[in-house]
Amino acid sequence: MDTSSVDRAYLEIRQRIVDGQYAPGQPLSEVTLAQAHGMSRTPAREALARLCHERYVERMIGRGFFVARVTVQAINDTYEVRRQLEGWAAARAAEFATVDVIARLRVLAERQDDEITGVEAGLHNRRFHMAIAAAAGNRLAGDLIEQCLAQIDRFITLGVGFAPFKSGSGAAHSEIVAAIEARNPHEARALMEAHLDRGLALMRDALVGGAFSDVS
Repeated sequence: MDTSSVDRAYLEIRQRIVDGQYAPGQPLSEVTLAQAHGMSRTPAREALARLCHERYVERMIGRGFFVARVTVQAINDTYEVRRQLEGWAAARAAEFATVDVIARLRVLAERQDDEITGVEAGLHNRRFHMAIAAAAGNRLAGDLIEQCLAQIDRFITLGVGFAPFKSGSGAAHSEIVAAIEARNPHEARALMEAHLDRGLALMRDALVGGAFSDVS
């Protein structure tokens, strides 16, 4: 089996889950996915197994695969992992980021305050956080952070929208970059953790407000 075909199946199916095209609770079968994505059943099967491992998909014995539902536990777990990894990454960046990397971070932070909205604002936010992860110099941590960010994108697409998260994020990003530039790991970590704590609070407010139609 061609590894590239499995990667394509994984990326395409995951993107549709993140975008909400495959809704929470929707059944996903090898046959329908193979037809929808123009591939054989084997890469679709392998992609489902990988997505199940990453909690985008749930497998119910005797019933098959379903798009994972949004749960309070999933949101809390995702932010807890982000807090640990991204707090560490910001501290690490404060120690090792080059002048050029810091300059790029500053541009990304300032761009967040521009008049960009919706998907573009979300993409810019992701670029900033992934740039911090890259500055830490640990590829495994970067991969895990990317997975968490994709889950957050899914939560936002399904019920919250990016607008509440954009407000104040540019200032928070700039403060994190300033701490990195000042070579202050403790401050960089604390600011990143506070930034993510605010994100979790906004997500919880959305839950209370009924932004998600299918949550448990």
